[in-house]
Amino acid sequence: MAALSVGMVSCSSSAETPVAKPTGLNAGADCPGLAEHGRQIVFGEEAGTQLGGVVLGSGSTGVVLAHMAGGDVCQWLPYGRELADRGYRVLAFDFAGSGSSPGSGVTRGQQVQAAAAALRADGASRVVLMGGSMGGTSVLAATPTLSPAPDAVVALSPPTSYGDADAAGAAPKITVPVFYGAGELEPNFPVAAQALYDATPKTTQRQLVLAPSTQHGVFLVDPGTGEAGIREQVTKFLDSHAPAA
Repeated sequence: MAALSVGMVSCSSSAETPVAKPTGLNAGADCPGLAEHGRQIVFGEEAGTQLGGVVLGSGSTGVVLAHMAGGDVCQWLPYGRELADRGYRVLAFDFAGSGSSPGSGVTRGQQVQAAAAALRADGASRVVLMGGSMGGTSVLAATPTLSPAPDAVVALSPPTSYGDADAAGAAPKITVPVFYGAGELEPNFPVAAQALYDATPKTTQRQLVLAPSTQHGVFLVDPGTGEAGIREQVTKFLDSHAPAA
């Protein structure tokens, strides 16, 4: 091996080519085979935090993907790639204290808002907020005060509250199209999804889909594990309220 190294150096008169280093915070380090299909991004400084994420696609309709508790961007990247292939610009990000993102005192709702702003800065003119479980609660909590308002929201298996994210308090204030989904065989989560749907104003375009499944949150739409009924209904919801462009 040493002789080979010497031979390689002697054949070149130029300096050794530097090895490319990951940009950003290296979000998706635990799933490099998925993360390598996207662009690294760091955002949130204006909100008082530093969040790492992966951007997939380049469409003018953006989708923020907010992960579940104990997870990171890797949970969302298979579905994120599917959305990107359909023409969306997708940002899957790590909440503060998860994955690549250092901890901070910024609320989860504010972190989702920062992600939406980052997508707009990246080139999206319309934005969808989508989250699973903790992420679903967080996107709902962010929705009423986000400016510009999101074009649509998708919350999969959302608890009515999670830490500093209060979906129950946000639901009555939501005025944009919102999709609630859960597996009927999940413990507690279909009841929470029903309660949030009921709390959303009847004047809001709202949809509730409870599928005969034990799958939870992100995994309801994952290409490998997803529940067909939920996946199809989410696709129709996006096509109706925030089509790829």
